[in-house]
Amino acid sequence: MTIPAHVLAASAVLSGILLGQAAPSVNEDPSHKRLLFTAHLRMFDVTVAPGSSTLDHSHDHDLVTVAVGQATLRTRASGGDWSDPRPVASGAVDVTSYTGASAVHRIENVGTTPYRAFAIENLRDAKWTTPQLIAAPGTTLLEQSRSFAVYDVKLNGSAPKTSHVHQMPTVVMLMAGAVEVQGGGGESVFRMETPGRWILSQWDQPHTLTLVGSGDVHVVEVEAR
Repeated sequence: MTIPAHVLAASAVLSGILLGQAAPSVNEDPSHKRLLFTAHLRMFDVTVAPGSSTLDHSHDHDLVTVAVGQATLRTRASGGDWSDPRPVASGAVDVTSYTGASAVHRIENVGTTPYRAFAIENLRDAKWTTPQLIAAPGTTLLEQSRSFAVYDVKLNGSAPKTSHVHQMPTVVMLMAGAVEVQGGGGESVFRMETPGRWILSQWDQPHTLTLVGSGDVHVVEVEAR
């Protein structure tokens, strides 16, 4: 008889608890699929079906979470109680400082729609950089911390294009609409037409985002300092 993977994963966590072992890291949680791993950052695609939850898992690096689509969640820190359910909108951003203060938690989807998000870690343990903040058409600073600057980019028929330079590695994620992204080094145009499409932008080179079609565009950019 073949035992389902999620049963094995849950059994492994239970065994670890019984033996006094630490919770698995985010890298071992089956709800977190690793998409990117560089010298500066690590990125996961997080998916939780309605009525399901992640495992208890640990984070040990500063983290940004960007929701793709809407969902209703509750969370529980290790040894604590569940939070009240909260709605999460597409493009919602959470910035949490875990470096030097690791923590274990679990996320449960208590709504009727799947939860999907990108979780991006800054892998520096110290000596974070302080790049110049971006000021460009359609671009707004959403959040900043020692490890990240997060920008909201919105394009429409009145402002169909924007161009700027990131001084550090930056993940560009599409929330809505369709957009073309082109780097300043003569790279080929990369078109994103489905929410959840993403690209790692070249740093210290300008990149241009151009509206495709007549609908509005919503992009979130996460710069790892």
